Amino acid sequence: MRLLALCAISAAAVGGQVAASQASGGTVTLRNIAFAPKSLSISRGSTVTFSWRDENTSHNVTSTGAKRFTAISDRQTGSRSRRFTKAGTYRYVCTLHPGMSGRITVR
Repeated sequence: MRLLALCAISAAAVGGQVAASQASGGTVTLRNIAFAPKSLSISRGSTVTFSWRDENTSHNVTSTGAKRFTAISDRQTGSRSRRFTKAGTYRYVCTLHPGMSGRITVR
């Protein structure tokens, strides 16, 4: 009985570690009027952090296309995160700077 309980606890601990690593999606940096990386591939349920590093230039993150996420308003510094729970390709732009675009592919 004790062995079964120990196995269950071990399995739960390992499962928690796997879930935590899959939940980490990455960071998209907004700098020099560009998103970096321009393209990011993540697992479903992951969180992506958008990080502003153009201290004198405002940017926003506006979702475009069929798959959408909540927009992030104009900022110069700081960071904001979005969690992606559905598979697909999410395209986004900065509406203040034509040509500044990126995409996140959720597997």
